[in-house]
Amino acid sequence: MAKIFDMLKNDGRFDRLIDIIQTLGEEKTLQGEGPMTFFAPVDSAWDAIPEPNRAMILNDKQMLSHLIDFFTIGGHKCTLDALLAKNVVETVEGNPIAVRKTERGTQVDEAVVLEGNLEADNGIVHVLDSVPFVTLSQAFEAYAAG
Repeated sequence: MAKIFDMLKNDGRFDRLIDIIQTLGEEKTLQGEGPMTFFAPVDSAWDAIPEPNRAMILNDKQMLSHLIDFFTIGGHKCTLDALLAKNVVETVEGNPIAVRKTERGTQVDEAVVLEGNLEADNGIVHVLDSVPFVTLSQAFEAYAAG
């Protein structure tokens, strides 16, 4: 089995996310001991963010750093069932995200989980169809406050 970063890199659906992680030098974190839970938006999720917002986000390392922290739950390897049981979880950034069942499937804020419970040596990954906009706006607020 691979660490989270290597798993994402070898998957083929996360090229934009891998670029972001490498730009930030966050590979070490996602190859660290864990345990952690990581929400991974697929490439089409990044493409769906309207320009010029996408360019602003992708070209701002501080904003991206906050965003990666919003995708990570540290110290816990949470399956979808565990996340649904908690309903609200706190990310590394310190903000809550809601996990719930809807008619669209399991959702993390507004994003739908395309594939959940991907096991890695140091945690678990849940694949998202979009970048959750609640998360995006919270990351922007954290960035603006900093």
